[in-house]
Amino acid sequence: MSKKVLILPLKIVISGGLLYVLFRGMEMDVFWKTISSVNYTAVISIFFLLVGVQTLSTLRWSLILKKDINVPFMRLLSIYFIGMFFNNFLPTLVGGDVVKAYYLYRGSRRGGVSLASIFLDRYSGFTALMAITALATYSGYNLIAGTSIQWLLYILLTGFVVISLIIWVDLLHGWAVRILNKIKLFGINNKIDTFYRALMGYKKDRGILLKIFIISVIVQVSVIVSYYILSRAIGMEMPLNYFFIFVPLATVVAMLPVSLAGLGIREGAFVFLFAKAGGTSAEALSISLLFFFITVVVSLIGGVEYIRLGSVRVGEIETKNMEVVGSKQ
Repeated sequence: MSKKVLILPLKIVISGGLLYVLFRGMEMDVFWKTISSVNYTAVISIFFLLVGVQTLSTLRWSLILKKDINVPFMRLLSIYFIGMFFNNFLPTLVGGDVVKAYYLYRGSRRGGVSLASIFLDRYSGFTALMAITALATYSGYNLIAGTSIQWLLYILLTGFVVISLIIWVDLLHGWAVRILNKIKLFGINNKIDTFYRALMGYKKDRGILLKIFIISVIVQVSVIVSYYILSRAIGMEMPLNYFFIFVPLATVVAMLPVSLAGLGIREGAFVFLFAKAGGTSAEALSISLLFFFITVVVSLIGGVEYIRLGSVRVGEIETKNMEVVGSKQ
C-alpha cells in the first residue's frame, strides 16, 4: 500500500480524534444551542463575502501573471475556485496549488512562471496576514502579555522575517543556495533555481508588489471580519481586536499538513485562544465550524468549474507538475 493511500485515512483519524476531544469536554446541549442560534442572514452574507474574497484573490493573481502571461480573468477565476475545491475535498491526493499550476501550465507551457506566480500569490497573502497580526499585537499587547500566545507570536513573526530575508536578500539567498548545492537531493537545487529566477523577475516591479500587498490586506481583513460577524451572529460578545490577533494564529496553525483541510487543529486553536480572552468553548467551536462549512459550500463552485473545464486524473497532474518545475521560463 502506497504512502499516499495511507495519508488520507491518517488525516481523517487525526481530525476526528481532535474533534472528539473537543466535543468530549463540552456540554453538547450548550453547543447545539449556540450554533443553532446563528443568524442565517449573516451566514448568507459571509457566503457572498467569501465569493468576493476569491474574486479579489484572483485579481491579485492576474496582476502577478500579467507581466509574463496573458490569461483571461474569468479563466483564472475558474482555476482559483478549482484550487479551493481541491483543498477542501481532495486535500491529500493533490493540493489546490498544484492543480492551479497544472491548469496554468497546460495553457501557457511556462512552468517557472506558473509556480512563481502561485508562490507570490500565497506569499503576499501571508505577508499581509503577518503585518496585520504585528499591528494588532502592538495595539493590543496587554491582551496577550505574559501568556503562551505571546511567545507563539514571537516565534511566528521571527520565522517569517528570517525566511523572507533568505528569499529576497541576494547575499542570504546565495548562502542558502550553496548549502542546497552541497545536498544535491534529487536535483532539487536545480528545480529551486529555476523557480527562483522566475520569482526574482518580480523583484524590480515594486508597483505590482505594492498592488498585490494592498489586495492581500483587504482579503485578510475581510476573512477576519467574517469570523467577527459570525461571532456576533451567535451572540458571542468579543471585541474585534481579539479577532485580529487570534484568527491569523489559528489560520497559520491550521496550515500544518497533518489533518483533513485543517479540521480539528483550527478548531482546537480557536477554543484555546478565545478561552484565554474569556470566550466559551461552545462559542469558539461554533464560529470555527460555521466558517469552515461556509468555505466548503463556496468551494463547490470550483467543483462545477472542474467538471466544466474538463477533469484530469491525479496522476496526470503529478506528471505535469514535474514538467512544470523543470520547464523553461
